[in-house]
Amino acid sequence: MGLKDVKQPLIIDVNERLRLKNCSERDWKIAEQWYKDEKILYYSEGIKDGKGYDLDTINKMYTYLSNIGELYFIEYLENEKWVPIGDATLSEENMPIIIGDEAYWGKGIGKLVIGKLLERARKIELKKITIPAIYKYNARSRNLFTSFGFKKINENENEDTFQLIL
Repeated sequence: MGLKDVKQPLIIDVNERLRLKNCSERDWKIAEQWYKDEKILYYSEGIKDGKGYDLDTINKMYTYLSNIGELYFIEYLENEKWVPIGDATLSEENMPIIIGDEAYWGKGIGKLVIGKLLERARKIELKKITIPAIYKYNARSRNLFTSFGFKKINENENEDTFQLIL
């Protein structure tokens, strides 16, 4: 079994205030604000020019991620309403995650989301997950993935590749 053989769930509950929601192209505009944030771009994409992604670039990125795996918006229950705060993808080829709203940084949300995605990966019998590039300066991502047992399998002067055998 693998990602091509299973139906992506609409919602994955992480806990009572946090969930992953299968998002479609009509939802993708929400992410535009996240990918204009200089810190998000620096830590996730290594971009320092401050321009950010336009909607066309986000659409291309999300189309690619949807084609290689399961793309989700991370939603947090705020005042009895689910608010999108970031995105994550489950794929054997990559597991990108961003918390796009800085107000939610440092609250353990990334750890909860990765834990739930790894639980799903084992349930659908994925064999491994590779993180092709984490920038050397991104200690938070490095610490997050290594806390789940991801091991460095390759590196260059700017970034490291990590992998977890499931």
